[in-house]
Amino acid sequence: MTGHRSVLVVLGLLLLMPWSGVISETPTDITSDGALEDWDEDAIMESDANNVSFLLTWNETHLNLGWNGTDWDSAGEGADWFVYLNTSTGGSNAAKSWGVQHALPFAADYGFVLENNSYYRLILWDGGEWVDAPTQPEQNSTFIGYSGNKNTEVSIPWSALGNPYSFDILSWAQWEDGGSVWTSFPSQNPASNSGLETFTHAWHCENRSVSVAPNTLPIIALEAAEKFADALNLAIIFHQHQPYYKNKLTGMYEMPWVRVHAMTEYVDSPGILSRYPETKITYNLVPSFVEQLVDYHTNEALDVHTEFAGRAWPLDENGTVSGYPNATARELHTMQFQSFWNSGWIYNVSSDDAELAWLYPSSQRYAQIYGMTLHNLKPATIMNDVLLEPQAFLDLQVLWYLYQFSPDYVLGQYQSIEDSTADGRPAHGDVTLQNLFAQNGGYASADLDYVIAAQLSHMANVLPMYSALAARGQIELTTSPYYHPIMPLLMMDGWTFEDGIEVDKDSWPDDTRNQLVNGMDLFEAELGFRPTGMWPSEQSVSPAMVQPVSDVGIQWMVTDEVNLAGSTDVNGDYIDTSIASNLATPWITTGVDGGEVVTIFRDRVISDRIAFEYGKMTPEDAVSDFINYVDGIRNEILAAGKDPSQHLLTVALDGENWMFMSEFQHHDNARPFTDEWFRGLASHPSIVTTTPSEFLARNTTLPKITTISTGSWIDGTLSTWAGEAEESLGWQRLVEARQALVAFEQVNPTHAGLSAAWESLYIAQGSDWFWWYGLDQDSGYDELWDTLFKVHLSNVYKAIDLGLPPYLQDLWSNPTLPVEPYSGIVEPLIDGVALPGEWEGAAKYDAPNDGGELDFSAFYLGYDATNVYVRIDMANMSNVISATGSQTPDIAIYFMQANAINFNEVETNFRTYYGNEILGFPAKSMVSLNLDDLRSDGRASWILFTAQGRSGDKEVWVGSTPSALGTAAADEVIELQIPWSDLGLAPRYSTRVKVVTSLANSTAYGDGIDLEMAPSAPAEIQLPDLESWVEMLDMADATGDEDGSGDIVYGLSGDFAPGHGLFDLTNFRMMQSSWNVRYEFTFAEMTNIWGMSNGFSHQIVQVYIDQDRVSGSGNIALLEGANAQAHPDWAWEVAISATGEPGAVKAVLAATGETTAKGIEVTADLASKIITITVSKDLVGDSPQDYGYIIVVGSQDGFGPGKWRDVDADAGTWVLGGGDDSADDGIDYDPNILDILLEPEVDQTVMLSAYSTTNHTFAQLSGIEIPEVPQQIFGLSIGVVTGTSAVLTWLTTQAASATTEYHIAGQSENTNIVQSENSTSHGITLTGLLTNTTYVVIISVDGAISVTLNLTTTDEVDLTPPEILNLAAQVLENGQVRVSWFTSEATTEHLSWIGGEYSGDTVARSKSHQITLTLPGGEYALVVIAVDAAGNSNTSSFIVNIPGDGSGGTAGSGGDDEVVCPADGGCEDETDEKGSVLFEVLASPAMQIVLLVIAILVGLSFWRVGRTEGRTS
Repeated sequence: MTGHRSVLVVLGLLLLMPWSGVISETPTDITSDGALEDWDEDAIMESDANNVSFLLTWNETHLNLGWNGTDWDSAGEGADWFVYLNTSTGGSNAAKSWGVQHALPFAADYGFVLENNSYYRLILWDGGEWVDAPTQPEQNSTFIGYSGNKNTEVSIPWSALGNPYSFDILSWAQWEDGGSVWTSFPSQNPASNSGLETFTHAWHCENRSVSVAPNTLPIIALEAAEKFADALNLAIIFHQHQPYYKNKLTGMYEMPWVRVHAMTEYVDSPGILSRYPETKITYNLVPSFVEQLVDYHTNEALDVHTEFAGRAWPLDENGTVSGYPNATARELHTMQFQSFWNSGWIYNVSSDDAELAWLYPSSQRYAQIYGMTLHNLKPATIMNDVLLEPQAFLDLQVLWYLYQFSPDYVLGQYQSIEDSTADGRPAHGDVTLQNLFAQNGGYASADLDYVIAAQLSHMANVLPMYSALAARGQIELTTSPYYHPIMPLLMMDGWTFEDGIEVDKDSWPDDTRNQLVNGMDLFEAELGFRPTGMWPSEQSVSPAMVQPVSDVGIQWMVTDEVNLAGSTDVNGDYIDTSIASNLATPWITTGVDGGEVVTIFRDRVISDRIAFEYGKMTPEDAVSDFINYVDGIRNEILAAGKDPSQHLLTVALDGENWMFMSEFQHHDNARPFTDEWFRGLASHPSIVTTTPSEFLARNTTLPKITTISTGSWIDGTLSTWAGEAEESLGWQRLVEARQALVAFEQVNPTHAGLSAAWESLYIAQGSDWFWWYGLDQDSGYDELWDTLFKVHLSNVYKAIDLGLPPYLQDLWSNPTLPVEPYSGIVEPLIDGVALPGEWEGAAKYDAPNDGGELDFSAFYLGYDATNVYVRIDMANMSNVISATGSQTPDIAIYFMQANAINFNEVETNFRTYYGNEILGFPAKSMVSLNLDDLRSDGRASWILFTAQGRSGDKEVWVGSTPSALGTAAADEVIELQIPWSDLGLAPRYSTRVKVVTSLANSTAYGDGIDLEMAPSAPAEIQLPDLESWVEMLDMADATGDEDGSGDIVYGLSGDFAPGHGLFDLTNFRMMQSSWNVRYEFTFAEMTNIWGMSNGFSHQIVQVYIDQDRVSGSGNIALLEGANAQAHPDWAWEVAISATGEPGAVKAVLAATGETTAKGIEVTADLASKIITITVSKDLVGDSPQDYGYIIVVGSQDGFGPGKWRDVDADAGTWVLGGGDDSADDGIDYDPNILDILLEPEVDQTVMLSAYSTTNHTFAQLSGIEIPEVPQQIFGLSIGVVTGTSAVLTWLTTQAASATTEYHIAGQSENTNIVQSENSTSHGITLTGLLTNTTYVVIISVDGAISVTLNLTTTDEVDLTPPEILNLAAQVLENGQVRVSWFTSEATTEHLSWIGGEYSGDTVARSKSHQITLTLPGGEYALVVIAVDAAGNSNTSSFIVNIPGDGSGGTAGSGGDDEVVCPADGGCEDETDEKGSVLFEVLASPAMQIVLLVIAILVGLSFWRVGRTEGRTS
């Protein structure tokens, strides 16, 4: 058909083109002038359907080439023209790389390439590469077609072609970008317009001296191009791995992923490979994956999904589903949500897709149900979705399982691999499954049963597919340690990495050997032989693991090129991986303890392109890129004078993840790419796919490594599995479990459960659990992996009947509800006496258990703005204060790690110190009453102990020095005052609490008994938001500049609606409080389409903080994925990264590399389009106003590098466009940043576009500094409000006087004005107010924005004076006097004595008061005057004797125990003669004088308060 069509086109052209009209034979003379009159008709070799013709003729001296119908200057019409000739033996079977490198049907010696009028070349093969020929067509012998004349003529001297006797020739044209061939001659050659081509036909001229009509030259069909003798060997290794999901004790699979992927990715890859026998691949089958695969089909094992699906569905009389299976509401919602855990292509099959249209009905139904449900849910929000109706729910279940089959497999396209029916396994093709795929819902429960049964049955065919290909020699099969542990970590003697946390373990060589031996044994049992190659888990290697690997018969292993760069050769030099021949070479590696294993090192650049880049490209373009890259490596080896056939380039990647997790998930799960890839490799002449064992069998001399680097394929380190706090905690628990198992085995060597216990321990050593711990990797569902790790760890203990550690028990519970709830802040006087009203506002908890001699009936928890207060009501205080006997009483309060939500808290303890009873939460702090400091007046201190976690068989607590005397007291009750900061608390933080009384034999851990612990479930305290914020910056950013480097555009998915403004930062505010720094980002648009927990979906926001403002001090590389650097002048010490997903929120400390999520809160308000990040000053430092800041915004991608969405040259469904693709070293240099906060004069486009993929340089960013903080009014608080008065307090950023104006609402003409003194702390009492009346108050300070508030007075007038209680004074060791008292309501503070006075608070702020005075030695009569907000006053007086010579500052021998007697009879008198004591005090001359002036002082105090009544304006 092709030939007939060409003839018709030629006949049509004969009528249109200006030929000479003569049909003649060669030789023919041609003048290259753009006119075709001198071309004979027989020179038209062929024409195509585009009305393009290729012409050929010659004479004795020149070969003449012609082309008609193309404007070569037009990128949309022609682009590039190629002609290749075979003129002698030798030559190249591959064309010169021009976007792609096509395979030729012969070994070409010469070629002609043309781009346009300014570039055309005759090229020749010099034996190693294509180079320009020494003789080029002269300008007067060429005419290049253009828009005005589309004729092209080129005349090439035969001498420039080596004066050949005979020749073969072919020609084609391809597009400039991508190299896709759009026409080719002879027409039997492909022109698929889709990248790499393998040409198969050419015209053959046997003797150019013989006259011939050119178009009668025979077209010869040539065999596929033979591989070059010096073709580069290529090993492709796929790692087929799944974690161990089965609970060994229950037999249930906790996650379904082995089954989900078994009949898709795990059959597609070998199935497609079988179509191309010339292509060879290596598959690494991890034993834990093999075991689970076999278990499913052999034992019909259940997982949490198939168990649910197997439950009976209620049916009506017509057999139609009428309800849901027997399940809880949460189970139903969970299954509904998880039934969309699959690839995106499934919902988007087109009805006109040539390959997949038969799936359209079921795909359409799946898409319909998808649109009816919510997604991106979490355990906390799983119930937010509306449950589907029963039929739709059943349809969803059937579709979820049905699309776990590869459509190609179901059609039987892989059956040729092996006869599965010969030994009773099912045939690949399944008509019933095909029919279900072609059905638009309306499934029956029997359909669900069939699909699941078929899946388990067909899983028996997976391993035989690999075995059959291995038997043919097309693939090599290798393995890994059984449960995929990180062998270098197993072999280490403990470590302390960047988190600073010690993992105290021994080397576990026995575990390493058992993981290896057991894996080899299972492999042999299931596949019939022991492999000689190995993929060490996560490609992790070290000198210590070489010998164990060698000992089990492994001859070669694979790891990453970064580990080659860190290794040393026999000369002790590091190996340069930029030299292609070094990387494309196996190396002999010797272990530190002996053993030799050949190690091959994967080329990271091209391996990662497959996984992360090719899904964004057409299959043809991706394969062309791959082959061009490998050919580039080959050319580098040739240029170095070495033989590529003696080298092995290695590509290694996950076997299945890239097919369904990258952009390939939107393109039929990578099946089209895989087919094109394997096909292209089979035919390309300069690349020979092989297997490592096949290559090593040649006995090529290999270089040696003396010391292999310790690292993995993730950045050449082990930090993904160790070095973050969560990871260290996991390892510590693994160590603890192993220690318990070893100790048990020594005592019980024949226990039946030992084998299962060791097996569970080995499972828990797997890499996958540690992969998801920490912040460096985030699955979005890390809690599921944490649960599974704990299942395996628990099974270690359960198998041998050991009790579970607290963190593995199901102990987390709701907190105990208090008998009296929190109702406000408290201000107790810490004196050991429970005064009336003192603890109002605190929560009260009963302690119903009998604690014996240390029984307590209740305790109270309260707080103010800086402290936590604890009161414990003991049944018998004398057992605490005056204990006798050999045992010492201990009163301890345990506090949970702040904000903990489970037991995964590093360096926390779970048991009480003395009795080792389980607390029920991860305790970080223990506050113990310090009875050694107990004074006769009841004053004491406490000692803070900080948990360090378990070490050996003990939990470690580290104590601090005692607190200040008086922060605890023990008299009638026990009272403690503990600063928030000591407990790691801050506003909005929560903690849990238990009070424990114990009797201790000594201070050693565990040497005592616990008498009482209350409450049974922990108490909980949630600290209020008492922060006062100071604004440091309010800065607008340019609008409409979310295009980053200037041309960035959104991805194509509709999820990016409205398509603009999502990444456009319009304003930035920054504030600080005593505890935190708060950043507010306002965007032009904001949505939460993906339902993310932090309230927004699209943005990733990062803040880089330059704390020291020293150039070059700190990091310049921004976090992974941003693809930019900080200018050295802005090098950062701390980085904050935030997205809508809590698991991706973190701080990074440059000095250590430590990452943490503690101390960071992220929220969003969609209405105002503001994202708020609040960060503890413990992370960012105490002086944020002095730092520099780089603030960047991008598009978040849960699967992207560092959670950034890539910006590539072209936009894709989930990829932004307008940037550049990766450079030749595999690195993305174009920023993924879309907006930066900059000063108006700084050009964002210029800054972000200053990168170079050619020079391998990143754009360098600068930032902003904080100007002087402006005057502000903040922290405004309304204190006590009575019927006639109100107390107001506030702060200003700079010292200033403030004006307060107030008036009755609606009566602004009658305004009162009050001035406060010059200060940063302000307080006033408004008096003379009317009862039950609303007032408007306006506070003004020069240079600040005024603040307006409303307050309403009560309807009662307060006429009751405050009570002054527990007045006490202590003479301190330095001679100062500390006076304390408690008032029944908030009052002012004033002290007076003859010759002096002192005022504390001049407004009624608090009820607990303490003033320290410095007075010379002598006797003093002191008077306390307290005035409440309503102006009611009271006084109390007392005598204090200060020892010394009158100069002050020297305490007498009595020190703190000097008798201080309040004038109201507060002195203790054991003879109960309090009346006489009072008389003596009153009889004192000094006291009488004091009493005489009290009336005057009270009057003065009224005057001071009355001054604030103001004046009427």
